[in-house]
Amino acid sequence: MGEEILSAEELDALLSTVEDVGAGKRRREKRVVEYDFVRPNKLSGEQLRALQRMHESIAQNITMALSTYLRLNLEVNILSLGELTFEVFRNSLPNPTMINVLSMTPIQEKGVATMDMKLAFSLIDRMLGGPGKPLDKIRSLTTIEQSLLDNVVKRFLDQVALGWRELFNFDPVVESREMDPQFVQVIPSSEMVLVATFSIIAPGELEPGELCFCLPFISLENIITKLGNQFRFAAMKRTQSPGQRRHLNRVVQQTTLEVSCELGTAKISIGDIIGLKVGDVIVLDQSHDALLPGRVSGRGRLLGRPGVIGRKAGFLVEKVIPGEGNASEKRT
Repeated sequence: MGEEILSAEELDALLSTVEDVGAGKRRREKRVVEYDFVRPNKLSGEQLRALQRMHESIAQNITMALSTYLRLNLEVNILSLGELTFEVFRNSLPNPTMINVLSMTPIQEKGVATMDMKLAFSLIDRMLGGPGKPLDKIRSLTTIEQSLLDNVVKRFLDQVALGWRELFNFDPVVESREMDPQFVQVIPSSEMVLVATFSIIAPGELEPGELCFCLPFISLENIITKLGNQFRFAAMKRTQSPGQRRHLNRVVQQTTLEVSCELGTAKISIGDIIGLKVGDVIVLDQSHDALLPGRVSGRGRLLGRPGVIGRKAGFLVEKVIPGEGNASEKRT
């Protein structure tokens, strides 16, 4: 068999054909999109971001509501927001967990709100006058303990429903309670749900924990399209409500600050300090009739004179040093 040698034109044509086939293959590959039929995504990235912003606002409102009720400076944040099957969500819950099955009129489907047990017992201890220390060994809740936590759950659900009001109204009410996640069969296992997880932290011995709100996607079918409309979220109120303003004023008014008075200063040598004895007198640099500086949290904001109130030392404020933004001095 004789050898055939390709001409330059034939070689160029062959390479062009190979390139065309490769380009067509790449074009076909670009059209292939992965899709999980077991756990399909119901929301787009834009819709998830809109829901994330909405739940961040809900977390701020929960902070106000629970801080006022518990008389404690709590911090509530949205920890995660995602879509998954109800079976996956249920299997992620430890046993026991405080699980509240919710009716959500006018929605026909049920919702779920959960609270981890360490946080639950920590809140109970706080409401009964303790520092908020959880139990060393987790157990089931008593009737009285459940009633105490119902007040916390109700305030949590009220703020969640208030945050969703921009999209649709529903009234979450606790219908039943469970401790074992496997006994909760109110939503089909393969049904997709939206789960918002909020974290709660506070200073002191209060145990940090999580609150979850689970909503079936089937109840959101008619409002999902609204999530993509930016004007719906631009219309959300960003100003403080009267209740939030009253809470902030109350927190500010009850906040304690360290106030100190500086009687005077003097410069002496190390040798004099070492030689100090009981009865020695240190001459201060200030005159006897000079106003003394008063400090609020380390900042010089006051001028006044020392005095005595009953059996305690006192400080008569004669001048308030204005801070930034104040136009004039104040006298008391």
